[in-house]
Amino acid sequence: MKKLIHISFVSLIAASVITISSCVKLKQISPTAVQASQLFKDSTGLSSALVGLYSTLEVQDYYGANYPMMCDLNSDNGVAGGYNNTSLNEFGSYNVTSSNIFIQNTYVAIYKTIATANAILAGESTVTGASQQYLNSVKGQALTLRAMAHFDLLRAFGYHWDLTSPFGIPVVTTVQNSTSVVPRSTVAATYTAIIADLQQAATLLKNNTDRNPNYINPAIVNALLARVYLYEKDYTNAAKYATLVINDGAYAVLDKNNFTNIYTSHNSKESVFELPFNQQNQSEYNATTYARPDAASTEVLFLLNPDLQVFFESRPGDLRYNLVDTLNPNGYLRTLKYSSDIKQKDNSALVIRISEMYLIRAEALGRGEGLADVNMIRTNRGLAALSSEDVPDDATYAQVVSDENRAEFNFEGHRYFDLARTGQVVNILTPLTSLTVTIANSCYPIPLREISATGGTVVQNPGY
Repeated sequence: MKKLIHISFVSLIAASVITISSCVKLKQISPTAVQASQLFKDSTGLSSALVGLYSTLEVQDYYGANYPMMCDLNSDNGVAGGYNNTSLNEFGSYNVTSSNIFIQNTYVAIYKTIATANAILAGESTVTGASQQYLNSVKGQALTLRAMAHFDLLRAFGYHWDLTSPFGIPVVTTVQNSTSVVPRSTVAATYTAIIADLQQAATLLKNNTDRNPNYINPAIVNALLARVYLYEKDYTNAAKYATLVINDGAYAVLDKNNFTNIYTSHNSKESVFELPFNQQNQSEYNATTYARPDAASTEVLFLLNPDLQVFFESRPGDLRYNLVDTLNPNGYLRTLKYSSDIKQKDNSALVIRISEMYLIRAEALGRGEGLADVNMIRTNRGLAALSSEDVPDDATYAQVVSDENRAEFNFEGHRYFDLARTGQVVNILTPLTSLTVTIANSCYPIPLREISATGGTVVQNPGY
C-alpha cells in the first residue's frame, strides 16, 4: 500500500508538554518531524507517541464524526443533507463509488491509526528506564487499537459476514516503507489477526484496574472481543465476553429518567469506550448532524431518514423517539443526540456502550436466555418487557433484537453493519431507492487510488 500504509508516526507528538492524560487532534503528518531513535529513547517519548495514537482516532474522517455518520447514512437511518455533495449523495442513494472522497479519506485515516500502532509496537522494545508494567500497558493499548482499526476496516471494506470469502482487508502488522504493498487477507485470516491482537492485549492488560473509558483497559478489550465474535458468528464467545463486561461492575444501563445523560454529559455510566473532545479539540458530530435550532438543511450533512420516524411511530412509549427532531421550522428530520453542546462542539465519540453488550449477549444467547437482556434495554427506555409469548419463534426474536439495536444506536454507526452482517441490506434498502441494491452494497468499494497505488495487488470488491 504505497501511498496509504507508509505513514510516519514520529510527528504525532506536538510538544514535550503533552502527557498521557491529554488527547490532541492531529493536524498534519510530517515524515521528518522527529527521528524514531529519539522518540522511543525513553518513556516520555513513548507516552507522547501513545497520545498521538489516540489522536489518530479523533480526526474527522474516523471517530471525529464521519466514520459512524456515513455508515448510518448508508442505511435506512439517514439521508444526505442539502449540500448537493455528490460523494455524500452516493451514500444516501446506496450507490457509493470507488472514487468517493469520504471513503478515500476514511480508508487513509484508519490505516494511519494502524501505522502509528505498528510504530509503537516496533519501538517500545528499545525504550530504556521504563517498568515492564508500563511497557505492557503501552503494548496492550497499541495492540487493541490496531485490532479495532483492522476490524473497522473489515466491516466497512470487506465481506465480514462471510468467513469463506477471500475479500478481507490488507492486514498490516509491521512498519511499512515507501515500496511496501500488502495484499488483502481472506476474511477468516483477518478475523484471526484481529482476535489474536485482542487476546494478547487482554493478557498484557489483565492487571489494569482502571476503568477510565477514554483509554484502553481490560473491559474495553473484552467489549471489542464480544463485538468481533458476534460478527464472526461465534456466539459462544460473543456471549462470554459480553458477560465479562456486564459483570465488570464499572458500567450500568441508565434508566428511562436519565438515559439522555449519555449524550448530554461526558463519560456516563453507560460508556465503556468514549473518545473525549473539548472546545479546543472539537468533534464534528454537532456540526454535521444538528447545527443551530433554526439551521437550514444545507448546514447539516447527515439528516434523518423518514423511515426512522415511521419506525419510532410504530413503537409507542419508546423514549428514544424524543431524540429525534420532527418539529424544526425547516421541515426536515434530524437526530438530537449531538445537540447539547452547540457552542462547545465537544460531543464525544461513543465507541462502545454497555447497552451494546446486553444486546450482543441477547443475540448470542438466542430467544430462550437472551430475552432478559432485551428487556433490560426496553424497560430502561420506556417500553414494556416482552414475554416469551411475544417472541414465539426465532425469526420474531431476531427482528426484536434488530429493532432494539436500531432504536438504541441510530446515528452511532451501527445500523449499516448490522444489516450487512445479518444479510438484510438488499431487503431493507431496496424499497428506499430507485437504484438496484445488491449484496455488493453490503460493504464499500476499496478506494480507486488504493487499487492504482498498489498496481492492482489490492483487488476491488465484487460489483464495483
